Amino acid sequence: MAGLTPSNRARATWDYVRTSLWFLPALMVAAGAALAVFMLRVDAGAGGEDAVRAWWMNAGDGDDARNLLSTLLTATISMASMVFSVTVVALTLAANQYGPRLVRIFRANLRNQATLGCFAATIVYLLLVLRSVHAKAPLHEVPHAAVTVGTFLSLVCVLALLAFIQGVARSIVADEVVDRVAGDLDRIILPMPLLSEEAAPAHPSGGDLPAGFAERARRVALRRDGYVQAVDHADMVRWAERHDAVVTLNFRAGDHVVAGDTRLLVDTGGRPPDPRAEGELRDLVVIGRERTPIQDIEFPLRHLVEIAVRALSPGTNDPFTAVAVVDRLRGSLTRAMERRLPPEVYRGRDGRVRLVTQATTYEGIVDAAFNQIRQAGTSMPAVLIHMLEAIARIAERAPLAEQRAVLARHARMVAEAGLRESREPSDRADIERSWRRAREASGDDPDAPAGRDAAPPG
Repeated sequence: MAGLTPSNRARATWDYVRTSLWFLPALMVAAGAALAVFMLRVDAGAGGEDAVRAWWMNAGDGDDARNLLSTLLTATISMASMVFSVTVVALTLAANQYGPRLVRIFRANLRNQATLGCFAATIVYLLLVLRSVHAKAPLHEVPHAAVTVGTFLSLVCVLALLAFIQGVARSIVADEVVDRVAGDLDRIILPMPLLSEEAAPAHPSGGDLPAGFAERARRVALRRDGYVQAVDHADMVRWAERHDAVVTLNFRAGDHVVAGDTRLLVDTGGRPPDPRAEGELRDLVVIGRERTPIQDIEFPLRHLVEIAVRALSPGTNDPFTAVAVVDRLRGSLTRAMERRLPPEVYRGRDGRVRLVTQATTYEGIVDAAFNQIRQAGTSMPAVLIHMLEAIARIAERAPLAEQRAVLARHARMVAEAGLRESREPSDRADIERSWRRAREASGDDPDAPAGRDAAPPG
């Protein structure tokens, strides 16, 4: 997760570019303009075209070519207007139903970007070719090959429109949205190293920092407002080794910071500050206007939770979508439990502590995944039972005791919330049955009684 190549700043820039609706269409527009210039030069140097003309190549004088190009251009612009309108409608529906933060996954969809680029490139191509065709041009002066390619590009746009409508119809379905967001979460989790039994996450303690750190440490102010998108941990360790320093970060990827915040502490052993060196250190913290999934595992996790919470709201009342979210959370959390999260303590090549950070923990991940869904679904036994079953299956594959303890705590909270709210005896029996399985899988006492708050209401 740290010290990635290319640099995290480049990764943050690329994440912004790839989730925009302008980058790929702009490239395709440039390609369309280049293709128009190339085809016009091909026509200019073709010489006697009668020898190479086939049934599929355009034929006719300048008036015929201009009429055809004008018709194609008008039709393509009309289809492009439809695509742009459908895109705006899809984004509006996604923002209203799944939350404005999920619009990001629609912007990042390559199919949508390619469709917009296809229409924009075709329009530019047709315009450039149309301006080079004279109305009274004789047959041999008409760029027949360029006109033929324009016809082909217009047909491609028709097919792209059909594919786009099919894609948009699928993209606003809840299961498709959940699958895409869960895919973003898995892309963060899967590159993490597998967790071996003898390798446990490193937690900072007072003994990790040198004596007198709190008294000597100098606070370095951050330069801008925004969200911490990434931190170059490996480069920070190398910086600390060069300057024989110890660095502490009181923030992590995903946190919001304000210009002037002094949450970056540096201990250089009492040596005077070096403004240039501190500037280099600040540059290793990438701050942007929005959160990104570069190092922030809770970013897509909270997107999934937002879908479930909106589905469980009284205005929507869609427990099936919440159940689908819980299913995907189970898969992603199971994979996370089998992997080693980024450490909180980084040591230099000499074994000395060089960097202490605030890192994501297993407890933090599980809290982010289940707390809000439990709170929103308290009155829906089906959702709570599904959560208990998911926790049980995650716990079966959790290798660390601290992971199972966190899962056991959440199983207890889910079960007690359901038992407090449920009046139906069969629902309460199902909750207790699922809770027992979760306790057995997590190593909790399966015969432990429910809390005082779990008594039937009323």
